Amino acid sequence: MQRLFLGLILAGLLWTIGLAVFITQLPAPSAQALEKADGIVVYTGGGGARIAAGMKVFADGGGERLLISGVHPDTSRKRLSELWAGAPDLFDCCVDLGREARSTEGNAAESAGWAEENKFDRVIIVTSDYHMPRAIAVTKARMPNAEVTPYVVASSYLNEKGRPQTKEAWEKIAGEYTKYLLARVKSFFTAIGL
Repeated sequence: MQRLFLGLILAGLLWTIGLAVFITQLPAPSAQALEKADGIVVYTGGGGARIAAGMKVFADGGGERLLISGVHPDTSRKRLSELWAGAPDLFDCCVDLGREARSTEGNAAESAGWAEENKFDRVIIVTSDYHMPRAIAVTKARMPNAEVTPYVVASSYLNEKGRPQTKEAWEKIAGEYTKYLLARVKSFFTAIGL
């Protein structure tokens, strides 16, 4: 019983240290244009900030097509077009809406299928700072031969020093860190064929 107790304390300590490292290594919001990719994918969430950022990257010539992954079934194409500041014909021809994804795994699966269908080898992923590590890990596991580049959107969870600013932010990022760990473990076992 004592070994179990000590094991739990050690696991909790390692998790806490890992969380601290995870937070210090969260990426800063992207401040400049990226090298052009074949396609751009937005992983929805974050109150529309991710979609707006992805649309801007696309309108600025960041890729040939834009996929907004995980669009809610009740959200119309017309509603999303209201967020679009570029040329209307570009939105009409080259913005795809993915409605199947309900999770980051789903976003990655939807993105991989879209990239394969369009024969894209270089993809920019647009998502929030705290979500980016897991989004990249899961996407690269689904698209091992593609070049996946992050475009980081600032979240309301981090202050100017990159630290969680509220109790809710700590809880959200701690939850995200746990999901990130699980995603890395899954990717490891998938890579070795288990």
